[in-house]
Order: sequence, then C-alpha cells, then structure tokens
Amino acid sequence: MHTIPNNAPTNVVALDPRDPEAGNASHSYAVQYGGPADVCRIQFQHGPRAVEDSVGGVFDDDLLAIIEDRLAGFQSGPYRCEENAEALDAVRRARAALGLRVARRVAKGVLGVNAEH
Repeated sequence: MHTIPNNAPTNVVALDPRDPEAGNASHSYAVQYGGPADVCRIQFQHGPRAVEDSVGGVFDDDLLAIIEDRLAGFQSGPYRCEENAEALDAVRRARAALGLRVARRVAKGVLGVNAEH
C-alpha cells in the first residue's frame, strides 16, 4: 500500500502493490473523503477481460471521461476559469493519447492481452 499525493482535501492510497506481471501498475485504490467510513474504492481491470482469475474493473479512460464531463460542465456554468480550461484540454489530450494506444494495440492484435505493443 502506498499513498498517492494529491491537491485535494482527501487521502488517496493504492491498496495493492504494483504488479510487474501487469505493466507494473496498482489496480485497487481508495479515496478517503471524510471520516473513516467515508471511503470510495476504485477497482481497475486487472488482467484480460475474458480470462479466468482476472478482476473486472474500470479503465483509465473511464475516469478521464468522468473528469472531462465534470470540467466541461464547470466551463459551461458559473465556475468557468482559465485553470479549468487548461485542465480540460489536458484531459482531452490524455484521452486522445489513450485512444491512439488502443488503436495501435488493435492493429497489432494485442488488445485485451498482457503484451507490449
């Protein structure tokens, strides 16, 4: 378990160690946003979807899509600001990069498997 630095008044931790067999990433996180019982757990996909022993979960792009939606909402309302615009642009660039990664993995026939592209 390791703590993830952030800019919010919350505590974020990776609940599992980085997995060298799965790209060296952690897959389970918790965000404590209040008292001890105020915790949101985020489970990322761990392993290929249709493989026994894989753990189902969200993808990076799922969370970025949520952030994009929130920031776009703020930018269309009274909380429009330069910082939100910059963050929204960065999230959109991140999603585009992940989309290119998916396209490359599809083209190489390695989408959905633990393999380099």
